[in-house]
Amino acid sequence: MTKKTMLTTIAVAVLVASTFTATSAFAQSNTTTEASPMTSLAQKIAEKFGLNQDEVQTVINEVHEEHRTEIKAKVAERLSQLVTDGKITEAQKQLILDKQEELASNRQEKMESIKNMTDEERKAAFEKEKEEVKAWADENGIDLKYLMFHVLKKGGMPFDHEQ
Repeated sequence: MTKKTMLTTIAVAVLVASTFTATSAFAQSNTTTEASPMTSLAQKIAEKFGLNQDEVQTVINEVHEEHRTEIKAKVAERLSQLVTDGKITEAQKQLILDKQEELASNRQEKMESIKNMTDEERKAAFEKEKEEVKAWADENGIDLKYLMFHVLKKGGMPFDHEQ
């Protein structure tokens, strides 16, 4: 297996895994009655410090949205640099931004859809999405590392644009 093939496989796996597992990174700003990790956190903080749980949840949602906005700005900046460097086109940059937004907006729905699946069913769903994302990237002439660099490394940038 060549280095490029291995990196592509890893990139697809991480992207799809993040779609299924990283719901809090791009959590919707709502206060549902369902017990999510952030709802549970808000409840625990509220109980521990005698605060209103709804107010705590609002602050958590605000922090998540700020974080999401910061990540989106870093991603856009990084993609702009890739355009400047001739690694991708402006059209590919927009396709990447749109695809990332699509994946993020569908994340909660996907989590709900796999919640009651067996391990084998989840694996099959993971593989199906992995293949769909890879096909999308191939169809658009986009190296997967550019689609998902925001989830591969702390700080949001797992690769050197010179690579």
